[in-house]
Amino acid sequence: MRLLLEQPVRMLAETRALATLASEDTRLTNFAWGLTPSGEVRVDFDVTIQEKAYEAVLVYPDLFPQAPAFVRPRNIEEVWTTHRYPATGTLCLEWGPDNWHPDVTVADLVRSTIKLLAFEELGAALGLDAPSRHELTPGQLLRGEHSRFIATQGLWAAIDANFDQRFTELTTRTSGRFSDLVTLATKVGDDSAPALSELPKEFSDLLSLGRWLRKGWVIRVKDCSKLAAEVSTQSVLRGHLKDGSRWPWSSDDDRSAFLILVDDFKTMRAFAISDSDGGPAYEYHVVGAAASVATRQPARNAGLAEKRIAIVGLGSVGSKLAVSLAREGVSRFLLIDDDVLLPENLCRNHLDWQSVGYDKVDAVHGAICLVRPDADVQTRVFRFVGQESSSYNTSVLEQVAKCDLVIDATASSKVFASLAAICTRRQVALVWGEVFAGGIGALMARSIPGRDAEPLVIRAAINFYLAKLPEAPFKRAEGYDVDDGHEVHVCGDGEVSHLAASLTQFAVDALLAEAVLRFPVAAYLMGYQQAWAFEAPFHTHAITCPPASSEDSVALDAQANATAFEELISVFTDNKC
Repeated sequence: MRLLLEQPVRMLAETRALATLASEDTRLTNFAWGLTPSGEVRVDFDVTIQEKAYEAVLVYPDLFPQAPAFVRPRNIEEVWTTHRYPATGTLCLEWGPDNWHPDVTVADLVRSTIKLLAFEELGAALGLDAPSRHELTPGQLLRGEHSRFIATQGLWAAIDANFDQRFTELTTRTSGRFSDLVTLATKVGDDSAPALSELPKEFSDLLSLGRWLRKGWVIRVKDCSKLAAEVSTQSVLRGHLKDGSRWPWSSDDDRSAFLILVDDFKTMRAFAISDSDGGPAYEYHVVGAAASVATRQPARNAGLAEKRIAIVGLGSVGSKLAVSLAREGVSRFLLIDDDVLLPENLCRNHLDWQSVGYDKVDAVHGAICLVRPDADVQTRVFRFVGQESSSYNTSVLEQVAKCDLVIDATASSKVFASLAAICTRRQVALVWGEVFAGGIGALMARSIPGRDAEPLVIRAAINFYLAKLPEAPFKRAEGYDVDDGHEVHVCGDGEVSHLAASLTQFAVDALLAEAVLRFPVAAYLMGYQQAWAFEAPFHTHAITCPPASSEDSVALDAQANATAFEELISVFTDNKC
């Protein structure tokens, strides 16, 4: 009704156009105007093709003509054509949301409906299919499919390795979240076979909430297309296998299992079965069933898998940074933090309620493995420059010194000084960053041995640059929040996420250490608001810092070290224990 009030001129033209079309085409009869239960304008009409009547309804949404009208069977249970959207029964005609424009009339949609139904009736006799623009994304195809089986690359590799066998044992795990059941294969082969390495350890954990294990079989068949389109009983499956010896269970088996059929064309169909031979079979929609997938990582990231990164501090920045680096291709981590995740941390941390109460290092470890299951992650619950055992302190510092890159995500000057000393001593690259109070901006910096000056020299250059800028709006610019006596200036998750994303790129650049770095200078001030030194959001200050020490100074240091070492040898030789 609202449409009639808002678009009376257009709707009058629509009624006239449909009346004209009905007078010209005898296949159209029984036009009747009315409203849907929700108040939208509708017109019922019948189309007769080859003496078969199709009872249709055309619905005008309230936003017509900016939104497209649509046609469907009046009885939504009827299926006239494959050119339809299963969840709603709406016909896929020549115009829809993807190509609609206000000049299209509903008379055009009715003509398109007649053409589609004529093709269905007459084209079938001639072996012709109706022209189609019906292209759906995987997500659209899955809409309404609540039982799903994920065909991973690891599964295909395992199937290929056993493709000469009729039967191969199978282990699956099913998770139930929201309204869907999702099943993955975790092992192909008997109990001695390795687990599919691409799956996270958490998925194989028997204690994982909402997941259960089912055994079954992968069965090789000649052609899955010969199997009925809809399978609801085990007898249909058994009939397709024909030879009873190809059915992997005896009639006495009490089964609750999973069955995968794979044919010579690498087509897959998946079923859950239960009870005895006469019991039901439930088909799962196979998702991602492709034998190969092109790489989705930049070629330059190939070398990241062999690098080990230490991340000190797994708060808002560090937690996001760790998972982002795992997505980039880093697989070897040393995670260091002494804190436990609390509910108040959830406003900015990458982690969620499932990790509340756990050590941050363990929770981030789990998050990394859910993204990169093959990751080698070491964790240390440890407080840098805190009250720790000296021997434990030494052990952790030695582990840090063996990494290819160290990231300080603590925003602590004491922690930075300690890490700077270690990295300078062992010639390890160091990256650090912090968000300014209120989220006005952030700082990120690096020191790459052989390219940049030592970390403390870089920090001195940054401080010299900051001293030339206007006074910061807070007594202390850095830190997530500051109380200036009038209000608390709080940094939000958006600003933290900006810095974590930038630090990810910065860290990858430092790790790869290509001839020409993508970040040409060692330090950046990045603005997220028009405030302080930032003229506008995303205003960036590139801070030029000193390069690495000259070759002459390095040679002098080496000579001094060699001379001192010779003297030390004589001391230890003359004063043995």
